[in-house]
Amino acid sequence: MGLNPIEYSPWTGTRSEHAQRYLVIAERVLRDKMRGWTIALIVLGIVLIDLLNLIVMIMMPHEVLTSESMLSRFGGTLFFVFTIILVSLVCGDLLAEDLRSSSITLYLSRALRPAGYLLGKSAGALMVMLMFTLLPAVMVGVAVMATQSGSDYLASLEVIGQTIAAGLWTAVFLLPLGLMLSSLTGRKTYAAVGTFMAAFVLEIIGSIFTEFDPNWHLISPFGVMYNSCLAIFGQDLSPGIDPVLLAVMAFVFTVPPALIAYYRIYRKGVGK
Repeated sequence: MGLNPIEYSPWTGTRSEHAQRYLVIAERVLRDKMRGWTIALIVLGIVLIDLLNLIVMIMMPHEVLTSESMLSRFGGTLFFVFTIILVSLVCGDLLAEDLRSSSITLYLSRALRPAGYLLGKSAGALMVMLMFTLLPAVMVGVAVMATQSGSDYLASLEVIGQTIAAGLWTAVFLLPLGLMLSSLTGRKTYAAVGTFMAAFVLEIIGSIFTEFDPNWHLISPFGVMYNSCLAIFGQDLSPGIDPVLLAVMAFVFTVPPALIAYYRIYRKGVGK
């Protein structure tokens, strides 16, 4: 019996542009996360928060879509609980798994720079978060506007614009915290639980000291998220809240954690 010769077929694909490789990572993250517990949590949150809210808002007579009606979604405790759990699930293994398996060294050896790697992971996680924070809210707003009895559609469109801004902000706000904790450990369970517990403990501390000074509530991610949404929808901040301190805490919860995550990835990229 003769041996079949090994035939060589050259690769005919196209190599991704260096600047676009983060999109490949983002797509992979989105594909991996939109299954299992993550998609189940998103569906449950939509049913409990948006679907019931939509039914109530449509059944009640309304002349126009109001900012108060949409603010009730973003400012509710249930929305924050679902958001922090979703961030924990999405970010738990986002960086930790690559650190554990040392595949991050392969990623950063030549194909990617640390900024591109982190951008791809963040973009994928952001798209998952938007499935819960933005899309259902916009759909509710459009449905309520379509059933309004009044003719002031410009006012309703303004509220939908505010809803888009709030959806984007609430999707972005907690991601740096989750990315930071995921970059600090090689165990996805530690990262996920750590993200949830960090927000939970800070909320308890803020609640204890709020009776001495209302600004203590800003030590909690929920306090910052809630008052940020008040500002986005053009409402007055909670009594006693300093707007400058609110801006500072919004910066503290987003920029330093993102920089720490980048530093951790950069150190791995140089072999340390």
